[in-house]
Amino acid sequence: MDMKKTGIILVLIFILLSLTIACTLKKSEVKKPVRIGLTVWARSAHAYIAKEKGIFKKNNVEVELVLEKDDPAMLRSYKNGKLDGMLTVAPDVVILNSEGIPARIVYITDYSDSGDMIIGKPGLKSLSGLRGKTVSFQGINTFSHMYVLSALEKAGLKEHEVYFKNVEGSAVLDALERGMIDAGHTWDPTLSRAFKKGYRALSKAGEIPGVITDVLVFSDRLIRERPDDVYGIVKSLLEARDFVFTNRDEALKIMAAAEGMSPEEITNGINGVHMLDLADNVKAMQESKEEKSLYNIMKRMSEFYLNRGQLTQIPDVKEIVDPAFIKRLNEERKK
Repeated sequence: MDMKKTGIILVLIFILLSLTIACTLKKSEVKKPVRIGLTVWARSAHAYIAKEKGIFKKNNVEVELVLEKDDPAMLRSYKNGKLDGMLTVAPDVVILNSEGIPARIVYITDYSDSGDMIIGKPGLKSLSGLRGKTVSFQGINTFSHMYVLSALEKAGLKEHEVYFKNVEGSAVLDALERGMIDAGHTWDPTLSRAFKKGYRALSKAGEIPGVITDVLVFSDRLIRERPDDVYGIVKSLLEARDFVFTNRDEALKIMAAAEGMSPEEITNGINGVHMLDLADNVKAMQESKEEKSLYNIMKRMSEFYLNRGQLTQIPDVKEIVDPAFIKRLNEERKK
């Protein structure tokens, strides 16, 4: 009798242990959402379309979009491991890798044209009029700094001929109104608001091809451990990009609400960039001598940082650009 009871107890213990192990395994299989950082930036807003319209879900990937206050805050979150990836600007990727924080570009969202501008007081007619005056950029040795210096150089102005002030892009209009600066680099919604007050465009990013290139980056770890999720995200964002052009009114409404912009501001922001489709990405992520090849763009950015003492050597761009997911998607679409 005792032996029977003992046997029953052992069987029950075995069943309980099996159920516990099964539940534990099941829980471990549940993946956390991929956390992607972004800021109030019209050209990355199509990510909200992928979320709102269920495109991420359709492509079997769970994504959490994390809206950060600004670029520095987003970079801090990425460095601290709070984000798996970011929709950001290409120069930030160069700096991150130089600091030993791997970040791989898997998709190019856009090249800025009139989406980024240097705007100035009504009396200024061109950048050459800034000699001896104050111009702002957002962050020392950032994409903004690079753009402003490149634009001034193209206009024939040397760095020492202009005074500089570090002002966030969203605060440029306020700085102009208060007389702190004579001109500054900004983007929408600030651009639209500044034009309504009579400030004028002195330069646009498109005059220096590729100087402001927006990209999607992920950590090495995520790419290594969850390649199918990365593929699903790239695919979803490209589908969301296409939705902007096929369902424009609905797309603009979704993006404006998510970014806290007016329809006019989000429209100006989208119109001010060239949003790359799959074919554009395939071309740009190939090694070539073309001006808008991402490899050449990243090399020029690296040279800028090298000359300013931010880098000790030019990085291997092949270790920063990962075209595998774009290539895979392109092959899938050919079938």
